[in-house]
Amino acid sequence: MPIGEYNNTQSLNIGQNRWYGRIGAPILFQLGAWVPGRRTTIEFLPVVWFFGPNDDYVGSTLKTDPMFQVDAHVTRDLAEHLWTSFDVAWYTGGQASVDGVAGEKLNNLGLGFTLGYALNENLGLTVGYKSTVNDRAPEDLRMDGFMVSLVYGWHPLVEGMRRLKAEP
Repeated sequence: MPIGEYNNTQSLNIGQNRWYGRIGAPILFQLGAWVPGRRTTIEFLPVVWFFGPNDDYVGSTLKTDPMFQVDAHVTRDLAEHLWTSFDVAWYTGGQASVDGVAGEKLNNLGLGFTLGYALNENLGLTVGYKSTVNDRAPEDLRMDGFMVSLVYGWHPLVEGMRRLKAEP
């Protein structure tokens, strides 16, 4: 949503002054038995990002074409509550233009890893690192990212399973 701090005299802002969002379809393949502590999965998340225009971008109009993203992970449990993954991310498209003058399309490939720990059935902590690998030319996007996430989740099915375990 176009909320947050925005200064139309600066090209770099925390807020983007436009609507944007994504639509994705997560896909998961299980390798072997689904046993906590021994699970291995291959996961894909294909996504399309859509961007609205920013009609107040340093006195101009910024438009961005849709961007296609694919995240892929090979995930392996190290213990019942501890897991790791090898991560690949590819972004393409998303060509931006300012008052009709087009910039370059994105075509970025990133590699990384994630380590996750389930603190309990509802709370998980993940730490990850990702870096672009196709960034040799001076005009290429170069990115290194370090991520720490604390996620709380709840679902009636999980709560029901917890009650079944507790019954004598």
